[in-house]
Amino acid sequence: MLTHQTLSLSECDIKFAASEGTFSGYGSVFGNVDSKNDIVAPGAYAEVLKSGEKVPVYVNHGWLDGKLPVGSWSGLKEDDRGLFGDAGLVMQMPSAIDAYWGMKSGLVTGLSVAFLPDGKSIERRSDGVRVIHKVKILKEISIVNEPANAEARVFSVKATEEIGRLETVRDFERLLRDVGSFDQATAKQLVAKAKDIFRQRDADEDAEAQSSQEQLLFALRNYLPK
Repeated sequence: MLTHQTLSLSECDIKFAASEGTFSGYGSVFGNVDSKNDIVAPGAYAEVLKSGEKVPVYVNHGWLDGKLPVGSWSGLKEDDRGLFGDAGLVMQMPSAIDAYWGMKSGLVTGLSVAFLPDGKSIERRSDGVRVIHKVKILKEISIVNEPANAEARVFSVKATEEIGRLETVRDFERLLRDVGSFDQATAKQLVAKAKDIFRQRDADEDAEAQSSQEQLLFALRNYLPK
């Protein structure tokens, strides 16, 4: 029986590339209990990824209803956190367009992976949680609008070219507001906090003071999800 693991966008760290219709993120995260009471263990996807087979993108597991995929994943790999990859949507398909702009606007809040676990690799804990150590078949990774963690905050990053256009502190505030989905007051508060942190850092390290603009650009490039 195929198993689903549903994640919020904040867990997936989705970001959008410069090309419309492409994004990257975590389709599966290791070590967290999902809505099916399952945990995927590190290394679970190692064998299935060796096949190199394309993994399709669906919307809300549309294959269950006979719907077509809207794109495919590429470069899927495991890291310390989970299963990460890039996805390209076929933007000539209306459902792909809806899904893409739904994610980018924050209306859609999750990803969900469908896989067939190796029954021999399943560890059953006393608390009822299943720990899956090996995946036999990776059916697909879907864009879904009902994540397992309803409390998670959506955070998405637009094209990296947005960073290159930053010139002032006000531009930085706008990016936090429009891209990070923070309200205006919170964006200003974050900028003020960033100034204080870097000012203190410079004082502690006795380094040459950088301009506020340089400091904020450094923080943006290095601490926003990549």
